[in-house]
Parts: sequence; C-alpha cells; structure tokens
Amino acid sequence: MKITNVQEEYLRNIYMLEKKDSFARITDIAKNMHKTKPTVNYAMNTLKEEGLINYETYGNISLTKEGKKKAEKIVEAYYIVYLFLKDILKLDEKSAKREAIKMKATLEDETLNRLARYAHETLGLYSLECGYDINNEKCLKCLRRTKKNKKSPE
Repeated sequence: MKITNVQEEYLRNIYMLEKKDSFARITDIAKNMHKTKPTVNYAMNTLKEEGLINYETYGNISLTKEGKKKAEKIVEAYYIVYLFLKDILKLDEKSAKREAIKMKATLEDETLNRLARYAHETLGLYSLECGYDINNEKCLKCLRRTKKNKKSPE
C-alpha cells in the first residue's frame, strides 16, 4: 500500500512521540505539525483504516506493527537526507531538519536509494534499530561506523 507524503509525516510524528512519551495524542501531533485537531483527527482515522495505527477517539495513538515498520523506514529516509544536508552541505541543524522534511517528501525512490547508498558509504549510517530519536539527537554514535570498523553490523 502506497501512502501519501502527508501520511508519512503523520507516521513520522507518531513514531517520534512514541519514542519520547510511549504514546501519541491528537494535541501533540497537531502542535508538532501546526495543524488543527480536527485535521489531525481526520488523518488518524484514515491511518487507522489503513491498519497503520491503533486509535480510538479521544484516546492515545500507537503504531501497529505495520505502521511501526513504515515509520522506521520514513525516519531512516528523513535522517539520511538530514545527515547529507548537515554533514556534507554543512547546513545549520535547524535548516537541515526543516529542509530534510521537505526534500524527503519530494524525492523519488531511486534518488533516495542513491542518496542512502552514499550516506551508508560516506557517512557510515547503517541502522536506526538503536531507537534513535531525531528530536533529542540520541544514539548518533550507534548510527555511524568508525573508520577502523567499516563492516556492516550483523
């Protein structure tokens, strides 16, 4: 199932909130994305219909197994673009984050795959399985291979 860029951004936000607070709420998502609560509520119902989130009106929101898998891929793609902008193009952190969201949404899969290969080879990025949280800049050292150890993790 193909989801829209807007839906991807909702999943990314839910993922980040779950990492931070163990759950997400309409109010938090609306605040993060600068959207109204009714707009977010509508989007949550759509994501629920797609089987990507668990959500009951006025309740907490959580990713399903499928939703989490998609969200992790979205976050990884976002992070690859972010690292490229920040570490290669030397944009300041705030600009790199803002631009990465916009760029990730417009890149074709093949372009993103080539950028990912470049990031993997040049920046040493290999995985987000350590629970990286882009909002808190945690686990950066887990994401980069050292120059001495260029092997991929098992």
